[in-house]
Amino acid sequence: MRPLKNPCEIAVIGGGLAGLSAARHAARLGRLVTLFEGSALWGGLVATVGEVDGVPVPGKFSGQDLAVHLLEDARKAGVQIVQSGAAKVALETRLTLTDEGNAVYHPEAIIVASGASLRKLGVPREAEFLGRGLSRCATCDGGFFRGQEVVVVGGGDGAVQEALVLAKTSRQVLMVIRSPLKAKRDYVDRIAARENVRFLWDSEVGAILGDQAVAGVRLRNVKDGTSSDIECTGLFPFIGVTPNSGFLPAALLTATGHIETTPDFASSDSRVFAVGAVRAGYGGNLVQAMAEGVGAAECLGRVKLH
Repeated sequence: MRPLKNPCEIAVIGGGLAGLSAARHAARLGRLVTLFEGSALWGGLVATVGEVDGVPVPGKFSGQDLAVHLLEDARKAGVQIVQSGAAKVALETRLTLTDEGNAVYHPEAIIVASGASLRKLGVPREAEFLGRGLSRCATCDGGFFRGQEVVVVGGGDGAVQEALVLAKTSRQVLMVIRSPLKAKRDYVDRIAARENVRFLWDSEVGAILGDQAVAGVRLRNVKDGTSSDIECTGLFPFIGVTPNSGFLPAALLTATGHIETTPDFASSDSRVFAVGAVRAGYGGNLVQAMAEGVGAAECLGRVKLH
């Protein structure tokens, strides 16, 4: 049996689908893997999805169901779980990873799968309204707006998925979109068939209206600059994501905060790999996230560690 010289031989940062897949597969290949995740939201953003599609597994299940299944598999494979995120990574002669609890680790290789966070609207008092009508999870909070008017901001897959969930219980869903819908054709067809969904094109949110809770939004037309106020009690912004990469050295990052990688998922430092939404060029597909995790673990399997 190999002596356990370094219990954190491989560090995987992030408990989303990419990170869980990477950790599980690396452990199955005989690596000593430690997975770092600071939140209780296993699966990352997909954990808020009520029904996952596109994954070649029979039956219907939520994003959280899929994440918990992968987590249990990773634990069975021997992955050590640290319920703390990464605070800093240093590219020294020995890699140094400091977690949010100030514990220090020296992995021989790191797979960064820290994912991305939903982009904020960037309007005044946005943080104050979170939980007071502003939500980033229709599956979690949609029931609070039963029979009411809600606004979904965005035109990608995430926004349309939220609108489809809300359309089941809300009286009307208003979709505020700057440009044509960018969602999958299947999503577009499904949302177009909902009679209680209305589209407000060429528009963006300039302000949130209300005192203690959301009472409406002020929209700005991006073509002619005109403004209009829309009443609503719920606001769900899904206008894209930004990579969770603030803990990484600038040398690894592009101008947008992503990690540039080779086809083998290696960064500019051959000891650091990146998969999923934190990686430049990631396509946003759940199956791709899981495949990238497995792919990075396979590439690590060909790397001789000390």
